Amino acid sequence: MPNVRFAPFDRTIECAEGVPILSAALSQGYFLRYGCKHGGCGTCKALVIEGDIEDSGSSFALTHADRSDGWTLLCSSQPLSDCVIDISAMGLTDEEFQAGDQVETFETMIERVTDLTPTICGVTLRLVNPPEMRFTAGQFVNVEVPGADGIRAFSMANAPSADSEIELIVRLFPGGRFGEYLKHAEKGQVIRVSGPVGSLRVRLSYRKIIMIAGGSGMAPLLSMLTDLTEKNDRRPVTVFFGARTCDELYYIDRLKALCSLSAHAEFVPVVQDAGDDWNGERGLVTDAIARRMHSLRGYDAYLCGPPPMVEAARALVIQLGVRDANAYFDAFVPTGVAPPSAPAAETSTARP
Repeated sequence: MPNVRFAPFDRTIECAEGVPILSAALSQGYFLRYGCKHGGCGTCKALVIEGDIEDSGSSFALTHADRSDGWTLLCSSQPLSDCVIDISAMGLTDEEFQAGDQVETFETMIERVTDLTPTICGVTLRLVNPPEMRFTAGQFVNVEVPGADGIRAFSMANAPSADSEIELIVRLFPGGRFGEYLKHAEKGQVIRVSGPVGSLRVRLSYRKIIMIAGGSGMAPLLSMLTDLTEKNDRRPVTVFFGARTCDELYYIDRLKALCSLSAHAEFVPVVQDAGDDWNGERGLVTDAIARRMHSLRGYDAYLCGPPPMVEAARALVIQLGVRDANAYFDAFVPTGVAPPSAPAAETSTARP
């Protein structure tokens, strides 16, 4: 049975065959940052210093270049030999590392389910036990779908100030278990969730902010934008929201109202296949960004949505001047699609 030693804390665990390193560490009383537990979100990224690791995680959450440099995803990796893993990038203190898993399980009740577009619905859950959840804007929860195996990860769309409820934005896919459940869900039905998890959040900085969303990827950005507005943050924020048709846009009035509260915020909806009555930006969301934002030097970028959109937007914002280290993303992948990735839509776990 291989031993895994964690630097810089000099603690060692045993990892049985077939057990991911993350699971072994949590079961033996240590805490490591994690999100989806399926290799999709990148929260549990760590550096292999010594030894051999087999990692089956998403190439979106961890690039080939990362792997070549020795990085691995602890939730989807297993040791092939004794190894040493540096978890300094998680930013844990020794006390946090030894405190064990602090993620809680919450009992919630369905408050309402609202059709937002033909393929996206909004879900509000009321927290029952415990009655409140403390979280950071941008994080997500893992949802236990009643009557189904496994979990689904969804970013929270509400701001942390609304700590007695959880607001989700769910993309409906054919055969998606949570989507199928919601078709017949009724107010008051119980759903168990665990969280909060995930490391996506607004970084403290002096830099301007660009947010780019597609599909159900608006959820974490809406939470972050609301939180910034409530805190009277004065950093300029530009929010781009891309959709294929006008029918696929949602929460437009809500987003406009949030941006109207600040002289430093702007909301730009973009429709790829717009009709003659559409007066806004047209084309791909990246086309609109290239037209309107000639330079993004001095910006932080937050990108959430389908992996192709996130990948294209990330490449563009870096080309326009955003530092690679200041481009933060969550990619939303439907259940059953390989490789898995992050939160939102109906995901196998979570993180665009």
